Amino acid sequence: MSNFIGHFDQREQLLELLEASAHVTPARVTLDEYKSWPHAKKLAFNQERSRRIADSIVILTPALKQLRLAYRRAARVAHRPVGRTGIILDGEPTTGKTTAAVWLMGEAHRRHVNLHPHWKEDGHVSVVYLEIPPNCTGKMLMGRILNFFGEPVVPRQTLEERTRLVTELFAKSHTSLVVFDEIQNLAQSNATGRFESAQAIKNLMNAVKAVPMYVGFNLGNSQFTNDELGAQFASRCAPVHLGKLNITTIPGRELWSGVIVAFEEQLALLAHPPQSLLEHAAYLWTRTRGSIAALSRLLTTAALDLIENEDPDSEIITKKLLDTIPLDLTSERLLSEAKAAAEEAPHAA
Repeated sequence: MSNFIGHFDQREQLLELLEASAHVTPARVTLDEYKSWPHAKKLAFNQERSRRIADSIVILTPALKQLRLAYRRAARVAHRPVGRTGIILDGEPTTGKTTAAVWLMGEAHRRHVNLHPHWKEDGHVSVVYLEIPPNCTGKMLMGRILNFFGEPVVPRQTLEERTRLVTELFAKSHTSLVVFDEIQNLAQSNATGRFESAQAIKNLMNAVKAVPMYVGFNLGNSQFTNDELGAQFASRCAPVHLGKLNITTIPGRELWSGVIVAFEEQLALLAHPPQSLLEHAAYLWTRTRGSIAALSRLLTTAALDLIENEDPDSEIITKKLLDTIPLDLTSERLLSEAKAAAEEAPHAA
């Protein structure tokens, strides 16, 4: 087995994730109703909602709607011998690219199941996920795909032999979506390895009737889309960009407020007044710099802390609580830089 296997780089792991990825509507339980339950029922309810909050909250932003539409359009022409299209999902770190990719994989899986009701009996693998390592070669790439399918990888096999085996696997599996994550790592390979890997991907997706999605950051300015071979990827793929939300405009503030309210509804805390976080919208933006991924971490951490305290009357997310929750290093650096700039502004004036 390869040493490069990642979090869901294997078929069984990914399938388990996809089958659990359907949106779950939170149970609407009043505070009084919860208090009337026996302890065992409260415990089971808390465990279930904690698992749901930790695993499955996705807010349907305009970018995700665009991503879903891009996939549907590409899937409609995936069977054609020519003129097929893919997706380039681009965004800075902490903008939620992996979350968006997982969400789309779930959407693609459910679409595949609807189209092929006997998919399990027929041995279909609806979605394939691959994480591109640095210094990737074409042979390594094909080996990772073989690993995904649980097939043995023979070190002496040539790139052509591995590609033939992989193509046959895809044909038998009737795959609908292939996700190449961390695709920016191709740019870190030397020129020979980069070209070989990119050419291997291009050749494979020419032969496979599935939608390819390439996920990474700064792809619009990288060699992945700008050198001679990269231009072919760029001309065959619809771009979807995940960016941080901006509150300097009225539509931007309205969108940010809508995201906050959507999170409150999904958290469904027992004592949290609806839309009470709107008064802290500017604070939440400052803490997260408009990153929905950072906002998700902040609010879900707060909610999980409150549930774990087992005090239903206190299940209210407050600014005081949010102040106690550190975010990822990138978000904290951006916050520190913003505070430093704000402190220097009066002196500059």
